[in-house]
This record gives sequence, structure tokens and C-alpha cells, in this order.
Amino acid sequence: MPADRLIRSARGVGGLTLVSRVLGLARDWGLVRVFGAGRVLDAFLLAFTIPNLFRRLFGEGALTSAFLPVFVELREREGADPASRFASAVLTALGLFLAAVTAAGILACWAAWSVAGADSPHALTLRLAAVMLPFLVFICVSALCAAMLQGVRRFLLPAGMPVLLNLAFIAALLYVHLAAPGAGERTIFYVAGAVVAAGVVQVLVQAAALRGAGVRLGWRADWAHPGLLRVLRAMGPTALGLAVFQVNVLVDRLIAYVLIPGDGPLTHLYLGNRLMQLPLGLFGIALATTAFPDLVSHTVREEWSALYGKVATGLRYLAFLLLPAAAGLMALSEPLVRALFQNPDLAFDDPDVYRTAAVLACYAPGLLFIAVQQLLTRLFYARGDYRTPVRITLYMVGLNLVLNLLLIHAPDLYRSWARGEPGWTLGEAGLALSTSLVAMITVGVMWRRLRRAAHAGKARAAWDRAFGALPGSVGRIAAAAAATGVFAYLVARSIPAEPELWVRLERGLVPVVLGLLAYGVACLIVPVPELGEFMGRRGKNKDNTKTKNRER
Repeated sequence: MPADRLIRSARGVGGLTLVSRVLGLARDWGLVRVFGAGRVLDAFLLAFTIPNLFRRLFGEGALTSAFLPVFVELREREGADPASRFASAVLTALGLFLAAVTAAGILACWAAWSVAGADSPHALTLRLAAVMLPFLVFICVSALCAAMLQGVRRFLLPAGMPVLLNLAFIAALLYVHLAAPGAGERTIFYVAGAVVAAGVVQVLVQAAALRGAGVRLGWRADWAHPGLLRVLRAMGPTALGLAVFQVNVLVDRLIAYVLIPGDGPLTHLYLGNRLMQLPLGLFGIALATTAFPDLVSHTVREEWSALYGKVATGLRYLAFLLLPAAAGLMALSEPLVRALFQNPDLAFDDPDVYRTAAVLACYAPGLLFIAVQQLLTRLFYARGDYRTPVRITLYMVGLNLVLNLLLIHAPDLYRSWARGEPGWTLGEAGLALSTSLVAMITVGVMWRRLRRAAHAGKARAAWDRAFGALPGSVGRIAAAAAATGVFAYLVARSIPAEPELWVRLERGLVPVVLGLLAYGVACLIVPVPELGEFMGRRGKNKDNTKTKNRER
């Protein structure tokens, strides 16, 4: 896939991701509006974490990363039918394994609930987990179907699957608000049921699309299939690393749930993370997803210049898109949170706004590094190196846990100095800051390992050509992004902070719009060539050149 086509695909995926993220914000707003920042919503978010961990491990994580290179290789070398038989064998094995895990998990939840008793503070979490555990089967199967669609270069439908989940959330919240008023422990189960129903729909929709793409899936209990064995061997170290990482995510949330005082720490952590995930999913994950199949193809063919050139292009565009986003989130964290989540009845009050804004401001510096980590990890996988990311992850998880325990008790300097409120600690914002710091360190370690591997092999010259100009490009983009962040902060400060809805929206959204315009101007002044490339000018010039050459 040429670089221009890569960007077009990423823009298409990013567009659908934008729709999904906007609906996700509406979903999160509805959750806060209906249930508030308290025990019920904290219990739901913790229970929802469990199937999401399996999705990232067996759906979008180790299995998909090990599956996609084999699937693409089989299609290119042997054809569609052998690839379909391989996919069916993997899908059958995954479904049986997850069904057994789900059944065991439901029994464990009900047993724990029986022992703890209905009056236990954890009873609601256990009951919600039991209801939502079947979602892990459907969402993992859906993620594997999405990997197959990406393998045949159909990126848009998989990118649209989160839209279905968010629509199911919103429909359930509307039902609770209109038809079953009195939000509480009983009505949160309507939302849990909608989550499971959305998983079923995602599987059915993508299975139909795969049939149209020529991928014929069926029941195939072929435990000795060579491709299945390759996937199991490849996903072993990756699953270990991701399992430790996802357990660490769960530990982060347990720390917020158990060790941080006050109401709703898990809700504040979740909402700040969701706002950070908007630009991350819109640009970072979209680009890494669309690039992965081509990274595999270039590696199989030993096209090192094309491989590293594509990675360098991806890194430049990640910096171009995510550095201004990070600057904007840091500068506008409080106005954005206030505009999106503060309710007229103050169910989400000023302390809730500040705590969520602090989480968002601490996540923002790591935004680019989290996205780059996704791309570099896929580069390791494309090269067939599954062990190095695992080893790095194991070290980083330990570091993250240590930083978590230290930073949640660290003093909140901004609140102590700028706001004159001494005695506050970072709390859940410390968990977000730990995530950002660890992402920065992880990218540095991964970059050194990849560079060493390239210089030790036949790809040294290709690496140096691809990445030689990268520091200068990132430096120019960082200068433009920093200027944009300062400008957006000053615009927000010029608008009075008032509780009325339209004033809150003005203070939260006007700086965003003006900041986008300011970033464009800053890119022209610095200058930043990526602006013209991203707008399609470079692609048009290349197309015109090719047309003239054909005419000659």
C-alpha cells in the first residue's frame, strides 16, 4: 500500500472512529447523567473491565497479532480457500475456549456473591460481572472477524463496530431515563443486557461481510492444523505479556476503587481515559491498524526500504495529529470536562470536574507515545519477533505498579499552589501520570531494540534513510503544537466560567475550533510540510506525475 493510500485508509477508519468516539462521549454523558459519579457506576465500570480485558487479550491483542500475519501469508501464497480453512480452525478453537471461560466465570461470580451476601458492597459488581461475561465470547469472536476483514484490506466495517456498541448503550440509557425512571441497582442491568446484545450483532454483521469477501467460515475442529499451531506458538509469549499488562490495567482500577478516598474515583479515571482515547482511536489506532497488513507483506518480501519508509510516514503523521491534540487536552482539560459532563443539578459537581480534568491532563503527555507504542509493537510482530515486546512489557508493568503506588500519594502541586488548596494528593490522576511516563519509557526502549536489530542485519541503510529526517520533522511539529496549546489556553481563560449550559459549551468548544485554525497557521509559519501532505496535495502531485509519465 503506497503512503498516500495508507493515509487515505487511515482517514477512512479515522472518520468512522470519530463517529464512534462522538457516540462514546454521548454514551459516557448519559451514564453520568443517569447514574451520577458514585457506587453504582463504579460497580458497572469495574464489571465491564473484565470482558474488555479478554477482548484486548484474545480479541485485539495476542490472538489477532499472531493470527493476522499467518492469514495474510496463506492468502498471498496459497489462496483464499486454505486461508478460510485456517480461519475456521482458529475461530472454532477460540469459541470453545471462551465459552468454557465464560461458564466458569459466571459460576465463580455467583459463588462469590453467595458467600459475600446480598448486602456486601461488592455484591452489585459481582452480579453485573456475571451478566456481562457472555459479552467476552462475542466481542473476542467479533475482533477475530475484524482481523480477517483487515487481512483482505476491508478496514471500514471493523472500524464501525464500536458504533453498534455505543448505540446499544445509548438505547438502554434512553429506556432507563424514559421508561424505567429511578436509576439505581435495578436499572443498571438494562445497560448490562444491552452490552451483551451488541456483541451478538457485531458478530453477525461481520460474518456476513466475510462471506461477501470470499472468506468462508464454518465449524472446523482441526486441532492439528499447521496454521493453528503456528498461531498458538506465536501468541504464547505475546499472551503472557498482554495478560500481565491487562492484569495491570485491572490492578489500576482496583487501586482507584479501593485505595483512593472519595466518591467515584474509578468514574473520574474512566472519563479522563475516554477523552484521551478520542484522538488516540481517531488517529493512532486507526493508522496502526491500517498499516499492519502491509508491514507483514513488506517483511515477508524483505522490502526493507518500503517497510521502514511506511513506519516513518506513520510516525510523522502520528506526531502531526497527536501532538496538537495532547497540547489541547492539557490546556483545555477543565473546560472540556465541564462542558461535557457537568449536570445542571450538579450531580457531577465542581470537585468531580476537577478530578476528571486532572486525570485528563496527566494522560495527555503520553498520548503520542501510547500511539507510537502501538505502531512499533506491530512492527515487532510483522518481523516475527513476539518475545521482545513481551520482555519490555514485563519490565514496564512492574515499573507502572511502583509508580502507581507512589504517585497516588504524591502532592497535587497545581491544586496546592495555583488554587491555594493545600493537602491534596494526585489520587487517580497519579495513575494517569504513571501511564504516560511508562509509555514514554517503553517507546524509548522499543526504538533502541528495533534500531539495533536493523543495524545488525541487512536493513541498516534502509533504516537510516527512512528515519534520518524524523527528529527535525517532529521538532517542527512540536513547536507548532506548543504554540497552539498556549493560544487555546488563553482563549479559554478569556471566556468567563459560568454554570449555564451555553456558556460551558462556549468555553469548552470555541477554543477547540480556534485552536485548530491556529494550528494550521502555525504549521504554515514554522513550516510543517505534513500539513500539505495530509490535506492530499502531495498525493495529487504524485498522481499527476504518474499520469504524465504514462502519457510519455
